[in-house]
Amino acid sequence: MNKYRGISLFLTAVFMCTAAYGQQNPQNHQTKTVAGAVTSVDFVGNTISILTDGQHRMSFFVPGNSIITRDTHDIGLMDIKEGHPVTIQYDIMSPGKNTADSIIDNQPSSHES
Repeated sequence: MNKYRGISLFLTAVFMCTAAYGQQNPQNHQTKTVAGAVTSVDFVGNTISILTDGQHRMSFFVPGNSIITRDTHDIGLMDIKEGHPVTIQYDIMSPGKNTADSIIDNQPSSHES
């Protein structure tokens, strides 16, 4: 009977360790901010691409819970146009996989132009 209890405890410990290592650690994410001009917006794939102020091309996935604003007002991804200056706060989920947390469209509202 003790033999089975020992095996059971061992398997439970192995399972717990495996589950802990399988969970994604939020501390592994790197949150960064970048500014640039929009080069394209894909509404189907929910992505936005920019040319940064440092002349680097970057693309971002824009999930439904991303905060998108212009002049402190909420807007949608469809309101951002090519050429608009934006500031994007994003997480690097893995190399080359950037996810936008927030996008600020720095294009002045049409009534201010």
